[in-house]
Amino acid sequence: MQTPQNPELNPASDLGLPQVALQKSHLAEGVSLAELLVLTGLAVNRDAARRLITLGETSIDDRPIDNAMERVRLSDGTIRIAAGAAQVLLRAV
Repeated sequence: MQTPQNPELNPASDLGLPQVALQKSHLAEGVSLAELLVLTGLAVNRDAARRLITLGETSIDDRPIDNAMERVRLSDGTIRIAAGAAQVLLRAV
């Protein structure tokens, strides 16, 4: 996980959440929520990610997500991903 170098780059950085940067090309084509939880460090593996999703403990920008196969796409900006009590800001680079 990376911490922001310049808070002005991301207005959401004032939330004090850790930031994760992933390749824009990977995110533009879409990543399953379960895989994304693993890539961002919010789950140790896909099974753990699926459990969090099934229990209703995941959201993207405060929108609950209960489908582990839902494709998440991001080309610009950031999204906030929550799993249980943990949260990160995801941005495409």
